Amino acid sequence: MDQPRHTKSKGCRALSLVVIASVIMSLCSVMGVASGCLFYQLIEIPYFYNMYRTFVQPLEASGLLPTVGPRFENVPAEQATALALGGNPHFNILLVGLDQRWQVQHRSFRTDTIMIASLNPDTNEALLFSIPRDLYVDVPEHGKRRINIAHVLGETQGYPGGGPALLMDTIQQNFGIPLHGYVMISFQGFRETVDLLGGVDIYVEKEMWDNKYPDDRGGEISIHIPAGQQHMDSETLLRYCRSRHGSDDFDRMARQQKALLALGRKFLTLEMVPRLPELLQTMSQTFYTDLRPDQIIYLAHLASRVNPDEIQMVVIDRPLLDPSQRQPGDEPSLLYPDWDKIHALVSEIFYQ
Repeated sequence: MDQPRHTKSKGCRALSLVVIASVIMSLCSVMGVASGCLFYQLIEIPYFYNMYRTFVQPLEASGLLPTVGPRFENVPAEQATALALGGNPHFNILLVGLDQRWQVQHRSFRTDTIMIASLNPDTNEALLFSIPRDLYVDVPEHGKRRINIAHVLGETQGYPGGGPALLMDTIQQNFGIPLHGYVMISFQGFRETVDLLGGVDIYVEKEMWDNKYPDDRGGEISIHIPAGQQHMDSETLLRYCRSRHGSDDFDRMARQQKALLALGRKFLTLEMVPRLPELLQTMSQTFYTDLRPDQIIYLAHLASRVNPDEIQMVVIDRPLLDPSQRQPGDEPSLLYPDWDKIHALVSEIFYQ
């Protein structure tokens, strides 16, 4: 990058930009989704993101400023500038299932499910993009790690914004996908929500046996789910989504996407209207998100225009991995990404 010609005004220019950024963030807090999107687009430019990260994030972490939203990092410069100038038609929300087990863990939890829901308001199209929890990635400030440990490190190592921020930064840095917010839920929250929905109907393509399914007390149990059309209560659906013994993590991610669609269909049925107040109350206590109410309403409006049967389902699976990177002593579940193939896929489905 060329150096600015008037170097003596560098400090004044930086101070001015901080003041401008503060004004923009203040406007974002009162002007709703439109100004929020303007802010997100602005900090997708690496120069402005660096200013935000240096001057604003520490204030957010200390509580002196409210957290204004997601963290963007390391988007390729040409993509970031094009997005900021031309607008990004996609709203990308990180969906996370926390491996929070009662009386086993306390504050910091690994991520059992990592998925991105992307909505395009211009075309009313949507996609679900699943990331394996054992994918070996660069975690900012922590080097090469499994991606499912990023949330724990963010919570325990003083990362600005905590676990959600570090996980979002990790995805942004490695995949180049801008994230506009996150929604997290624990296993118990999942159970309570499914129970209030009255369960869901799922067609199980292949009989499932798992003799090492983890229970909530740190032990293991045996589970069985028969093939065919099943009406699943909360515990059965959780097992359907979590089990990977007898199959693999790629099959598990496909099942998670299928379950999410079934839940979405059930949520939108007329029979759920009388239970909406109770359902929303439960969700408010079991879901964690940085989305503002106006953003949630807007995203719900966008989602209502999407045909569930036309949602694109994408999973990072074997053709997108590079097993040649494996080292002696690696755990069998560790997955090495082929970044050239993954970035080509990301460019195709998120940027074109």
